Amino acid sequence: MSSPYRVAVLVLLATVLWGISAFWEPTDRAPVGETAPVLGALYAAPVERVDTHVLQSGETLDRVLDRAEIAAGDLPGLLLAVREHANPRRLRAGVEVRIRRWFSDGEPRAIELRLNPDSTVRLDRDPLGWSGRVLVTPTTVDTVYASGVIAVGRSVYESIVGDEELALPPSEREALVVELAEIYAYRLDFTHDIRPGDRYRLAYEREARPDGTARRRRILIAEVVNRDRAYPAVYFSARGDRGEYYDRDGQSLQTMFRRYPVDYVRVTSSFSWRRYHPVLGRYRAHLGTDFGAGHGTPVKATADGTISFAGRNGGYGNVIKIRHALGYETRYAHLRAFARGLRTGRKVEQGQVIGYVGATGLATGPHLHYELRRDGAALNARRVKLPGKPGVPKERLEAFRAVLEERVALLDAHAVPGPHLAGTAGETEHTPGGES
Repeated sequence: MSSPYRVAVLVLLATVLWGISAFWEPTDRAPVGETAPVLGALYAAPVERVDTHVLQSGETLDRVLDRAEIAAGDLPGLLLAVREHANPRRLRAGVEVRIRRWFSDGEPRAIELRLNPDSTVRLDRDPLGWSGRVLVTPTTVDTVYASGVIAVGRSVYESIVGDEELALPPSEREALVVELAEIYAYRLDFTHDIRPGDRYRLAYEREARPDGTARRRRILIAEVVNRDRAYPAVYFSARGDRGEYYDRDGQSLQTMFRRYPVDYVRVTSSFSWRRYHPVLGRYRAHLGTDFGAGHGTPVKATADGTISFAGRNGGYGNVIKIRHALGYETRYAHLRAFARGLRTGRKVEQGQVIGYVGATGLATGPHLHYELRRDGAALNARRVKLPGKPGVPKERLEAFRAVLEERVALLDAHAVPGPHLAGTAGETEHTPGGES
């Protein structure tokens, strides 16, 4: 057959087949609405099982691995892989060791050492032995709003830490109370000033881990209403460096001195010109304030200054004296020990740990004796009016007011009582090292 005739036959055949397909309908089409058959559930055997062990006090990593029934032949390679990222001999008690085993034969396929909430060393078995790498816990940035009313018989600490509606781990709630108390340390005594019916509300930004704890947090704005008087606190960087907290007028919440040199204070003896001394058994002046605290509680400098004395001094026991501006001096007595590197002539900053509570000198038990003096004269640290820190500079007031307006709107937009996310706009993932 010649080529033109062959092409014509093929075209005619294709046309006939197209016409048949256009008008033909299959007789076994599924009725409308009928779904395809669904397969039954299938069981997928797990690939691995995970056992968790915790490093105990005084225990070494190789002992934990031995307790986890890791073959002795694997130990040298495992420890060598760990050393690339951490010193096995310096692991602290509480480190979690997770053993991932093949479900089929129970052989270990990977081992994870959770060094801290942000870092995990992962050890994987490969044809050449064991190799390690560091896994960083991911975080997301969000803003949390919380508010509440102080009930009868409860403190700020108990109200926040005991708030089961606050969708945060207890440790995170406790850290939030510590930060809030630190902000108001110069204006309010959370232990003694707070009364039933007082209110609080705050918004804070955090880098949240998957378990709900925070790598970093910063209270953006807070307000505590104490005896119907509002005490606002707005975070602002007035000088382009580390920010501080100001009231709505731009005045610093801080004074030149912290109210107390220890956290969560319990006053056991107040300033008095005539007090019965429990050791000497007679009345004498008590020119300071005693704070009850356990052995080893950190003691902090109440203001910037220079160490003028650090050593043993009669009834004071171990005492630190700090010289401050404007003729002020503070004394911290009965210390168990001094902070490392502390010595006469060294400068210290407000809030810096300088020593630890003890019972040295004339003391019946562990406590801190704290004195405030000016030009040698003793002052009642709980009553005297102290000089304040500078407020927002005039050239930065406009920027401060813009931030204030934004933060107040954030609080007012979440007037519904109780804790919840204030907003998740701009939620991102972070890794260690960046500034929030």
